[in-house]
Amino acid sequence: MNEKLLDGRTVAILVSNGFDEVEFTDPQKRLSELGATVKVVSTVKNLVNGWYEGNWGHFFPVHADVSDTLAIDFDGLIIPGGIRSVDKLFNDPHGKRILKAFLKADMPVLLIGDSVKLLIAIEQVVGVSLTSSSTVKGDLIAASANWVDQVVMLDKNLITGSGSSKLAELVSEFSVKVCEYEKEAIEAA
Repeated sequence: MNEKLLDGRTVAILVSNGFDEVEFTDPQKRLSELGATVKVVSTVKNLVNGWYEGNWGHFFPVHADVSDTLAIDFDGLIIPGGIRSVDKLFNDPHGKRILKAFLKADMPVLLIGDSVKLLIAIEQVVGVSLTSSSTVKGDLIAASANWVDQVVMLDKNLITGSGSSKLAELVSEFSVKVCEYEKEAIEAA
């Protein structure tokens, strides 16, 4: 794989306080290594607090307020798990608007672990093939998702993962989708 595969691309990572720090930092690091500009978008201003091994973790700088963010400004979206963060985003109208806009445009979206639950909040879960953490599996099945017992699941440009066990594979799939999406957009123009 080309080491600078994502040069010139910008990826949003959407979080609120309590996101899973590993599911945030590993993709952020890998995307940066691939040449992407990674911007943290949050419901929290200035600094957002992660969750690491059962305790509050580190603070990370926020680049954009979710209320001022548009999907068109990015090439892809990642939402890490962490049920505290997911529960806050679940009820945030701007967070839901952003996720819905990415999906409507068929842009690459990576939902990790608990964050797959957000598809219920935007009413985009019925019949979608996905996987998630065990924490939200029951909610997804009850909402008529096609839940699959896999670590990584692809449904068009939506990539879902069961958690932090295969982050490298998830980011790799996401990176390919970002490149394919740009190519398709150029060919359609």
